[in-house]
Amino acid sequence: MTRSARSVSVLIVLGLLAVLVAIPVVQLARTALASGWSGLGAALGSAQAVLALEHTVLVSVMVTALAVLGGGACALAVERRPPRVRAVLRLAVISPLLIPEFVLGFSWAQVYGPAGTLDHAAGITIPGLIGPAGVVLVLAVHAMPLAYLVIAAGLSARAEPELELAARASGAGGWTVLRSVTLPLLRPALTAAAALVFVTAANSFAVPQVLGTPAGFATMSTLIYGDLNLSAAPNVFDQLAAVALEQTVLVLAAILVFGLALRRMQSTPVRGPLPSGARYRPGRGRAAGRVTGSLIGLYALIATVIPLLALIGVALTRGPGLAPTPGDWTTANFTAAFTGPTWIGLWHSLILAAVAAAAVTLMSLPTVLGVGRRARAALGAGVMLAYAVPGSALAVGILIAYGRPLEDSALIILIAYLAKLWAVGQRSLSGAADRLVPEHVMAARASGAGALTALRSVVLPPLRAALLTGAGLVFVLAVQEVTMSGILYGPGTETFAAVILNQQDLGSDGATAALALAMTVPLLLIGALLAAGPRRYPRLSGIAA
Repeated sequence: MTRSARSVSVLIVLGLLAVLVAIPVVQLARTALASGWSGLGAALGSAQAVLALEHTVLVSVMVTALAVLGGGACALAVERRPPRVRAVLRLAVISPLLIPEFVLGFSWAQVYGPAGTLDHAAGITIPGLIGPAGVVLVLAVHAMPLAYLVIAAGLSARAEPELELAARASGAGGWTVLRSVTLPLLRPALTAAAALVFVTAANSFAVPQVLGTPAGFATMSTLIYGDLNLSAAPNVFDQLAAVALEQTVLVLAAILVFGLALRRMQSTPVRGPLPSGARYRPGRGRAAGRVTGSLIGLYALIATVIPLLALIGVALTRGPGLAPTPGDWTTANFTAAFTGPTWIGLWHSLILAAVAAAAVTLMSLPTVLGVGRRARAALGAGVMLAYAVPGSALAVGILIAYGRPLEDSALIILIAYLAKLWAVGQRSLSGAADRLVPEHVMAARASGAGALTALRSVVLPPLRAALLTGAGLVFVLAVQEVTMSGILYGPGTETFAAVILNQQDLGSDGATAALALAMTVPLLLIGALLAAGPRRYPRLSGIAA
C-alpha cells in the first residue's frame, strides 16, 4: 500500500475516534466544569457522589480479587486435562459468561434471594444477596470466566511444563512448584486478567442496579442512571456529568497503572535450589483432577443451571409466591411480556445490532490493513482505550454532544454501540491480520489486479473467519447491551434490553423472566456450538485476552 493510502487509513481511524469518543468525552468534561473547579469539587464532594465512588472502588477491588483467584485456579485445573474432559470443563467455567449480566443478576435474585425459589421451597437464601455482598458475589461469578480465558491463554503461551516437571522430579511439592515456577511465569497474564476484571466491574451497571439499588447501595453507574431518569433537580445534569467524568478518570487511571505494571513486568526465573526428599506421584494428580472436575461441575450447577431453571419456573408460574408446579404453569407471562413496546424494542435491537456489526467490521479494516506494525499497535491501543471508557459516562457524553441533532433518534444509540464495540471487531481482526502474507498482495498487483480486486480476492478470504467472528460478537453484545441504551433511548426508540429493564423496574417478575429467557436462549445456543467445536476455543480466548 502506498504511503498516501496508509495516511488515509490512519486519518480515517483518528477521525472516527474523534467523532465517537473524543468529542463526547470533551463535551462531558466541559459540562462537568461548567461551574468551574469549585462547582466540580462541590458535585464530587456531595455525600451521594462520595459514597458511589467508595462503593465502586470497593466492589471493583473485591470482584477483581475473587475473579482472578477463581479464574486462575480453574485455568490451572482445567487446561492440563485430556482434550475431551477439558472441553466440557471449559464450557462449565465460562457458562456464566453466556448469560447477560442483567439476566444473571435477576435470576440469582429469583432463586437465592428473599422470597426466591429456594426460600419458598426450603427456606434457603444467600445472606445479603440484595445488597453489596450480592453485587460483589454475582459480579465475581460473571467476571471469573473473563479472568479464566486470559489466564488460560497465558498458561498455554508462557507456561514451561519442562520446568515444572523438573521441579517435581527434584522433589518439590505441588505448592512449591506453583509458587516458585508456575505463578511467576503467569504474572503478566494474572495482571492482564486483573486489569480486565477491574475495568469490567467498575463499568458494571446491570448487577448493581438489580441487586444493589433495592438495598440503597449505589455505584457510580447506577447513580448516573438514577439521576438522569428519576431526579428533577435543576442542576442534576451538571452533577451526573461530574460523576461520569470521575468514573472515566478512575477507569483510565486503573488502566494506566495496570499497563505500567505489565510493561515493566518480565518473566521471573526460578531461582535457588529446589527442595528434595519428596517423590512425584502421578496418581495424586489424577485424584486431584477428579475432585477439581466435581467442584467445577458443582460451581456451574450453582452459578448457571439452577438460576436458569428458576428463571424458567418464574416465567411459567402464574404469580409470585406460587410453586412452579405443572398445576400453576401458564403462558400468560410470555403473552404479557410481548405486548406494548416489546416487539418494537426487539426490532430496534436487531436492526441496531446488525448495522453495528456491519459498521464495526468496516471500521476495523483500516486499523489493521495497509499500516505498519507500530501504527497498527498504536491504532489498536486507541480503539481499546475507547472501549475502556465506562458505558454510562460515554452515553452521557454522547447525549451532551449529539443529543440535540439526534433527539428521539435511534442513531444516537448506534453511535454509542460503535464507540463501545469497535474494539471487539478490531481485536478479532488484528490477530488474523498478522498471518497475512504481503507477497501475495504484491503478486496480485503485479499481475494487474486493482487495489479493490486484490483486497477482495487475496486479503479478505483469509480474514473471513475473523471478520465473521467479530461481527457475530458485536451483534450479540449489542442485542444484550443495557447500560448505554437505558440512558439514551427516547420515546419510540426503546431497545429490547431497555424494555426488560423497565419491566423489572415495574416489579413484573414473570414478564421480566420471560423476556430474560428470550434474550438468553440465543447465547446458550452459541455456547452449545462452541462446545461442539472445541477447536475454535483458542480464537475465543485470543479475543478475550
